[in-house]
Amino acid sequence: MFNIAIVNNDNRNESVYITTLKEKGCMLQQMDLKELTEEVSKIDAVLIPEGTAENIGQTCELIIKVRNITNCFIWVLSEETTKMNRIIHLQLGADGTFTNETDLEEFALYIMKTLERRSSITKSQGLNGLGKQSTEKKKSFDILLIPTNYSVKIDGKDEISLTKLEYRTLELLIDRKGEAVTYEELYENAWGQEEGDKKYRVANLVFHLRKKLDDDSFKSKYIRTVRSRGYMLPSC
Repeated sequence: MFNIAIVNNDNRNESVYITTLKEKGCMLQQMDLKELTEEVSKIDAVLIPEGTAENIGQTCELIIKVRNITNCFIWVLSEETTKMNRIIHLQLGADGTFTNETDLEEFALYIMKTLERRSSITKSQGLNGLGKQSTEKKKSFDILLIPTNYSVKIDGKDEISLTKLEYRTLELLIDRKGEAVTYEELYENAWGQEEGDKKYRVANLVFHLRKKLDDDSFKSKYIRTVRSRGYMLPSC
């Protein structure tokens, strides 16, 4: 029915929640990030099992990396969590966190109904788009950086205030419009030679930048994800 990837660091995937989804007819498969990248076109959702709340760092890293690979649903299965951790999961791109207190039947229904709804919407959009592809063109946009106060205007609308790092990142993407800018290039542009987790910090920076630009990561108009490489602004 639905193909769900299980991505985590310790290969523990036999929770009762996963067993319940299997009983509902879902195909669940343990994958590392490389396998997910190769099979992503076949995947409907990703589950990230998490141990205790202390594992938040590993979970956040996986959410960001998975989100850079696919726009499908990402859910965290946590043995122990906090409100703050759940909020962080959402901010980084997860679609929700389930705990051991979640009712099994409620969990299964939520997952199945959500995936069914996404599937029906995708099919409907595909059918509706068949007659429009030859007559409609993607709308372009005008983007103007204002260096005096680190802000940006898009299509003549109100100025959007940016942080210095957000401004630098958007400036580089504009300079390289239509070209993929790698994580390494974006990191060096923002932080120079400073040590750190490059992919994590860049992805987090782009997440907040997209949020300010009201740029939906599922159907991004401005900052596009280039799978396994980095980001780009479309040339049109």
